[in-house]
Amino acid sequence: MKATLKEALPAMIPEYPVEIAGHHLTLRFDVNINKTKKGVKLQFVMKDVPQDPAQLQQMANEIGTELQEKFGAANMQIIYDVENPYRNVIGFLLPLPSLANSIIKNVFKGETGDQEAPAEELPAEEPAQELPATELPPPEGEEPMKEWIMRMAGLKK
Repeated sequence: MKATLKEALPAMIPEYPVEIAGHHLTLRFDVNINKTKKGVKLQFVMKDVPQDPAQLQQMANEIGTELQEKFGAANMQIIYDVENPYRNVIGFLLPLPSLANSIIKNVFKGETGDQEAPAEELPAEEPAQELPATELPPPEGEEPMKEWIMRMAGLKK
């Protein structure tokens, strides 16, 4: 089973070679596990990391400017990830609300914003369940998803 999981892992974190702002990088997609910044991470992985911090910041600014133009044209928001822990990555976040609005508008051809679709009425014998106020921890003995992914990726034993 371990071999099957390891073979499936690369598909879980898609990577693509891209050229953006004149730079050839690898774009890796992932999800942000921080509950206060839910969204899709866009990680631009560099083969050669500039040693000069000013040069690295200039590169991030160039990429950010191009992303703002492209995502803005698609009516989506993109945010620079100031808490990115990797030296060889320039990170951005596509916030979950921005992605959701784009999907509703472009895929489902619905309205976004403050307008809410009418709720479908449930039969009287099946009351609607409320969502918990906070996310619940995994059941006792179950490995958290983050830990499992890190272990499968060989980043943790």
